[in-house]
Amino acid sequence: MSIYEKIPVKSANRLLCGGQIINVSSVSAEGIPDVMTAAWNCPFDSDEVLVVLDKGHTTTANIIATEKFVISIPSQPDIALINKVGSAHGRDVGDKFVWADVKSEKSEKLSIPVLPDALAYIECELTEKDVFIKTGVCLGKVVNIYVKKGLWNAENSHFAEGMKQTMRYVYEGLYLIDGKEVKI
Repeated sequence: MSIYEKIPVKSANRLLCGGQIINVSSVSAEGIPDVMTAAWNCPFDSDEVLVVLDKGHTTTANIIATEKFVISIPSQPDIALINKVGSAHGRDVGDKFVWADVKSEKSEKLSIPVLPDALAYIECELTEKDVFIKTGVCLGKVVNIYVKKGLWNAENSHFAEGMKQTMRYVYEGLYLIDGKEVKI
């Protein structure tokens, strides 16, 4: 085992995460829109997604209240905006779209405000509400998906072209984009 080195156990997330950056949009029970940036996400089944959210986030409270959310997949041109909306809490700034001075679009089926020009949007309804409340593990049943034209291969059912444009979070302002480290 001499070709390996030990690292701290608390660094396990840095080996496994490096997750694709997503934005999670939601609306409060009072109708106040919110959007956050997240990296801890993955598919759970062919038509279900998993996102891990801090239990104290505004987005978490919104999803628990409405049982609806939208995941959007941003690309490099959006990096300043996703950093901005990821740097503030909705409870502190209110409507993050107004605060970030960005014109939102409404998701197709659930009519939830989302950041414009994403690579794809995944509209979801919360399942396993009790698990989410207890752990912060948010499972969503996908109810609608739309992808930018040219990024989805319908013949072979894959997002390879879109994946080339996604970003991976490494840590504190360091992203992996197209296999290269980008520090923001």
